[in-house]
Amino acid sequence: MEEQELLTLIEDGDPKALEHIYLKFFGQLSYYAFKLVNDAEAAKDIVSGILVKTAEQPKHFDSFLHLKNYLFLVTRHASFRWLGQLKKEQLSLNELQLVGDDYDWQSEVEQVRARVAAAAHEQINLLPKGCAEVFRMIYFEGRDTAEVVKILHISTKTVLNQKQTAVKLLRAALLKQGLLALFILFWGDL
Repeated sequence: MEEQELLTLIEDGDPKALEHIYLKFFGQLSYYAFKLVNDAEAAKDIVSGILVKTAEQPKHFDSFLHLKNYLFLVTRHASFRWLGQLKKEQLSLNELQLVGDDYDWQSEVEQVRARVAAAAHEQINLLPKGCAEVFRMIYFEGRDTAEVVKILHISTKTVLNQKQTAVKLLRAALLKQGLLALFILFWGDL
């Protein structure tokens, strides 16, 4: 779905907006919320509530970037509210303020990390099937070349070629988007 179509669905209060918002943002926002609250289920609950509320209450967004920034900001505030409720009995008001201050700079970094991770996963999904499969096994599952050869029943040379092609294509795509340096900063060189 085109970005402008999604903005129109939201503005019109169309029920289809929820599905599209969910598919587009749930992963990124859940990761971001998890980094703030350190509780996977709570993060998913926070984000689900935000996405439902955004889809159900017609709202005008000037651009897709405006929508994205709004969702990250609302997720951040909702996460801090959740933390506040969790810590209410344990922390004094001053300590609670310190927790918010400590997370402030980290939340900015995690927001960027979530965006870079989403862009990388999007590009990996666009790789040729064999390249993507080899790349995931080596970089995400931590398998070595010999394991991949055994599992996929292909030659070592094929695994190395698929890996090299995947890395080359992913590097080019991330460089084109201006995200390669951030990817390397967060996760190391490909």
